[in-house]
Amino acid sequence: MEKERKTVNHPVESNDAAPLRFRGKIDFQSHYLPPAYLEFLRAHYPGSPDGYPTPDYWTPDWQRDKMDLLGIAYAHLELSSPNVFLLQADDCLRLARKINDQGAAIVAENPTRFGLIATLPLPWAEASAEEARRTLDELKADGVGLTTNHHGVYLGDPRLDPVMRELDGRGAMAIVHPTAPHVSVPGACEGLSLPAFEYFVETTRAFTNMVLEDTFVKFPNIRWVMPHAGAFVSVLADRFESFAFMLRFADPDRRVDYMDAMSHVYYDLAGFSEPKQLADLLRNVPDTHLLYGSDTPYTPIEAVLSQARALEGTDKLTEEQKRMAFTGNALAVNPKLAGIPALARAASEPAGNVAVKRDGRWHVRLLRDLFPRRHVAVRVPVPPHEAAPKIAGAVRDAAAARLAPDPCDDPALTARYDVRLNSPVGVIAIPVIVSYDDMTRTSFHGKAKVMGIVASYRDGVRDGTRHSFDIRVRLPFGPLTVHLNADVSEPDGSVAGTAVAPHRRPMPFTGRRR
Repeated sequence: MEKERKTVNHPVESNDAAPLRFRGKIDFQSHYLPPAYLEFLRAHYPGSPDGYPTPDYWTPDWQRDKMDLLGIAYAHLELSSPNVFLLQADDCLRLARKINDQGAAIVAENPTRFGLIATLPLPWAEASAEEARRTLDELKADGVGLTTNHHGVYLGDPRLDPVMRELDGRGAMAIVHPTAPHVSVPGACEGLSLPAFEYFVETTRAFTNMVLEDTFVKFPNIRWVMPHAGAFVSVLADRFESFAFMLRFADPDRRVDYMDAMSHVYYDLAGFSEPKQLADLLRNVPDTHLLYGSDTPYTPIEAVLSQARALEGTDKLTEEQKRMAFTGNALAVNPKLAGIPALARAASEPAGNVAVKRDGRWHVRLLRDLFPRRHVAVRVPVPPHEAAPKIAGAVRDAAAARLAPDPCDDPALTARYDVRLNSPVGVIAIPVIVSYDDMTRTSFHGKAKVMGIVASYRDGVRDGTRHSFDIRVRLPFGPLTVHLNADVSEPDGSVAGTAVAPHRRPMPFTGRRR
């Protein structure tokens, strides 16, 4: 863990983009993994729940470090999917109590930075109502966390009404997070992790079910926070309304008002809500219902940084709207936050560049621009006398993008290795070409293919069996530099080593010469 802390504490490289300006963000999608929950996951969901690895490296120190990096002043700590479920209600209640007690202890150590979002032993309604009373009244939890369905019982299901009544009577905050659908479709979207698609379907399904069951009408005092800018809710709104008329015709006592429900709840902007989702959401809901969400530690920190920068830089919100989305709106959802002076100030002060003190030195934290414009790099129109060189250059660039040795590389000094790297998002297959610069084999260059993108590298150094080099590749969420140390066994061509990227603990890899 100490090794990881040394890695994640490094500031982002100084040649990256401008710093984050809003330093008082309040995070409504910040996940934590206390010991009791990790033990439950290892026993019941080994491997990668929902097709995504469990970030078992999470600690309160890790969380605070990332909060400082992202300009987050306060984080609501909640479980992510799969949350808790056991077949016996008493067992499920004991587990939820243990997790909540551990979460309360974490919050007690830093109450101005963390707030507890309690876990309930759903779908067991009576046990959940009991635990809601205990956590809200005794543990002083900021709210409760609910998943879109609990073992097939979806939000809006009348079986959950006892819990809803308990929350409504207290005007409690309820933060929703998607989870795996109870029934999947065989042969469709297999091999795709659930967060990539099914989570959005789940959020939309749960919200729609709540509208159909008039949950927001029956329990108007619950302060709901929906995830990921509402998923597909904004897209579905107009279409649903055209069908809702028929439902109201059949039963005039039903409200079934999708647009009204949308304006009733709040939305965190976690995930990739900018550049497209935010505009759709603003067409349907007031800007006072936008909240910030990071989705740490499940979303790669580079992507979290990129989305924070995208939201800070968007032209869809004014500076005042941004400040309210990052901080001010949260004070209405969670009024206790107004009693924390730093948050009250952040809700009213204009944003600005902030210097951060680390190790006795002051520096401005510089963040990379992870959403570059992806257009043709050559300026147009190209003067006629430059056309041929430009075309030739484009051909060379295209050749360099192929995973193949350069024509000038000596085949006798070139080898290809197939590497499998254990990354935070799962195992990644990376083919690597190594071409030694001369017969001494002390330096080398080559290419690597990372997530379908080919990157060339130079200045590789060999010391005995150890090969060290850097790969810089532009991934969908932006540029990423990875330093690799590989030990190559000459007799059989086997490879073993570690890769290090900013804000990551070292990632092991193995491979073999092809």
